[in-house]
Amino acid sequence: MAIKPSGSATMAKSHTLATTPTPPPALAVVDWLLTGASEQQVREALAAKYPGVNGRQVLTQVQQQLAAAGNPSADSVRGWCLLSYRKLYQQMLAVGDFNGCRQVVKEISVLGCKQ
Repeated sequence: MAIKPSGSATMAKSHTLATTPTPPPALAVVDWLLTGASEQQVREALAAKYPGVNGRQVLTQVQQQLAAAGNPSADSVRGWCLLSYRKLYQQMLAVGDFNGCRQVVKEISVLGCKQ
């Protein structure tokens, strides 16, 4: 499996739930893990893309980021869901999936009513 850098690592940095900023190599590793990369593939890609970094330190930062992401507030999760549904709605509307739009609206109304 070849690991390709993606733009979502940059986005993840601005939307992270962790209180301290995550360095770019750690964001890239999280991205690679989310695409199904093995530990060996991650280590190889890390060495190729960020040759000067301490791999062990980066993997520790990744563990910290994943741990922080595992403890979001209920409002943060609800907000993420609402924003995700909005994006899905826009994409479904663009391709004419009106049944999907209807379902998204239904889900948003359920999430929007919960306090």
